[in-house]
Amino acid sequence: MRNRRAKSPDALARLFLDVTGEMPDDTSRLRMRRMSGALNLRDNDALWSMIAVLQYYARLYEAMPDRIRRAGDGSFDGVRREATDALMRQHRDALARCKATIQLAENLIREHEARYQAALADFNTAAITSLAERMANRVASVAGNRLVGAAAVAAREQRERLNEVASLFERTMESAVRQAQVSIDASGQRLTR
Repeated sequence: MRNRRAKSPDALARLFLDVTGEMPDDTSRLRMRRMSGALNLRDNDALWSMIAVLQYYARLYEAMPDRIRRAGDGSFDGVRREATDALMRQHRDALARCKATIQLAENLIREHEARYQAALADFNTAAITSLAERMANRVASVAGNRLVGAAAVAAREQRERLNEVASLFERTMESAVRQAQVSIDASGQRLTR
């Protein structure tokens, strides 16, 4: 008659699992069986859901003193020591990361400076080459202009000399022709006489 009124242990365990999400332990099962007998509960009684919830909370409350005791076993100094150790580890890790970041930044700066120096040297070489070419072109232009000017002046002076020499030659020739004419006329007159 008792088996008919009370839920089977598997049905009680299933109900406990559905309500609480956990399987009941042996103590919880014994307690539920005792309640079933004391309260004369049937298999389909709605009170079983409430009993399962209350049984779940009873298990939690029974476990609390043990949890509190375990939490209290570690002294405050131990907690402080662990916290200090954890903070020091974090500090050392952060310091190591900072050092690595600084080293990386220094390497990047050195690399950037080397590239900058190389680019600046290339730029200076190109600028000096361009400046030298412009200066050479300017010097050649000025020298060429001066050479052409000097050649023009020399040619002008040479032409003036040539003109003077030609003029002198003409005068000399005219004078020689006149003297020759005078000599011819004088010879002609001597002969004619």
